[in-house]
Amino acid sequence: MQTDFEEERLEDVVIVNINVPDATLKHATNFKRYITRIMDNSEKKVIINCQQVRYMDSTFLGSLVFTLKKMASFGGQLKLILGNVDSPVWTMFETTSMFRVFKTFPDKEAALSSFD
Repeated sequence: MQTDFEEERLEDVVIVNINVPDATLKHATNFKRYITRIMDNSEKKVIINCQQVRYMDSTFLGSLVFTLKKMASFGGQLKLILGNVDSPVWTMFETTSMFRVFKTFPDKEAALSSFD
C-alpha cells in the first residue's frame, strides 16, 4: 500500500516522494510532521520529489518554504523534483517566481548530481 509520503535513501541523500495528486492543506500538516522527523535526524541532503503532484496549494507550498528555511538553518541542502515544463506544479512555480527560492530539477538524476 502506498502512503502519502515515502522516503528512500541513496547514500547520504534522503528522497521524500510525495504520493498525492493534490498537495493541499489536507496534507500540509502531515508533511510538515514527516519532514521535521527527517530533519531532526540531522539529514543534510534532502530531495522532495513532487513529480506525482498535479496541484499544490499555498498551504503546502508554505510547508516547503518552512522546510527550506529549517534546512538552511543547520547547513542542509534542499532540492525539489518538479518534473518537466508540462507539469502543473512547474507552471505554478514559474508564475509565483518560486524558481528563485528553490533549487528545482526535472528528475531524480539531475537533483542527485547537483549536490556538492
